[in-house]
Amino acid sequence: MQEKQITVKEEHLFWLEVLEDHAHFLRDYLSPVETKWWQEAQRFIPLFQEAIRQAKGLSPVDKADSPNMQAFARYVYPLADAYCRLEGHMQHLRLWNRVNLNLTPSYFNGTINENREYLRKLTYWTQGVPAVPLTLTQLLDLWLEDQLGHAVLLNGLLDPVERILGMETDKFVSIFSSYMVKNRAMQGYLRFTPPGFPAEAQFAKEVLGTVKAFYDFVQRIVVEYRNDQLLSKATLRFLEHHFPESCYFMRKLTAFIPDAPPLGNCPLTRPSLNQPD
Repeated sequence: MQEKQITVKEEHLFWLEVLEDHAHFLRDYLSPVETKWWQEAQRFIPLFQEAIRQAKGLSPVDKADSPNMQAFARYVYPLADAYCRLEGHMQHLRLWNRVNLNLTPSYFNGTINENREYLRKLTYWTQGVPAVPLTLTQLLDLWLEDQLGHAVLLNGLLDPVERILGMETDKFVSIFSSYMVKNRAMQGYLRFTPPGFPAEAQFAKEVLGTVKAFYDFVQRIVVEYRNDQLLSKATLRFLEHHFPESCYFMRKLTAFIPDAPPLGNCPLTRPSLNQPD
């Protein structure tokens, strides 16, 4: 299935911003007593920022076979790989309760999966060839877990008195969990049935609608946050991190929905990227 076009430059800017955000989250959720790991997480932030600065200078029309694109992919691959290994080690330490870190082991499953998807694409781009797109079930595997994780984390960041918002968030947790179960069944159907059958196409359309509804819900949350009306322990960076990942997911998802509605203005970068948190 041919996906809606996202340029190689846009891909790099999207993924590098995602990884920079992840480094911020890791740093911010480490206890100050974890000096070694705090400094290690902090070390990656300017490295990702420099990579983003260089990515902005790439030509928007260059394809994967461009010498500049190949060179850039070879430059960022070791950086993305090193950060993936750091998060993997943090997950290992968290499993053994050997680090004072206010993140769960399952949190890292989602961030590591995203990092590995960028690394998968980079293995193609370093060779100067287009990255093979994910199948629908693979796409859903990756990004439904992300959407579920965002809903769970958002619920945990809300003040307990924000029960109305919490109940709305719970609704999305339930729906995304159900979608993950259904997607596992879809993978089984594909053993003997080619992709694109009506139930699969309808499922993709249903997922798109729910992701858009959750996107709109988080937009409401951000408005309340900016107006100091939200009771929470959230940061603007965390809340806005939802937008580019959701837009990326929706843009990829529309490739599998022939009559997909237009997404409108759906940015692949955080709205306040250049503003302080």
